[in-house]
Amino acid sequence: MPNRAAAFWRRFLGRVRGHHDLHAPFYVTTHRGHIMQTFQSLELAIEAAESLGPDHYIIDRHGLQIWNPERRLLRNEE
Repeated sequence: MPNRAAAFWRRFLGRVRGHHDLHAPFYVTTHRGHIMQTFQSLELAIEAAESLGPDHYIIDRHGLQIWNPERRLLRNEE
């Protein structure tokens, strides 16, 4: 079991390090959690999520969902 957990974290951390900018504060993701794009600006992230379709969401760098197509902004981001 420890080997499976270690392998999972190595794969997960390798994916994040290799493909995405870790300093971008906003991520456009699919409903399954796959990161599609990263943005420095919330406005640009919202435009991209709207153009990609209804099953895309915006999360912040801490993993909190801050936008979805049905409810719009979930948190007050100022």
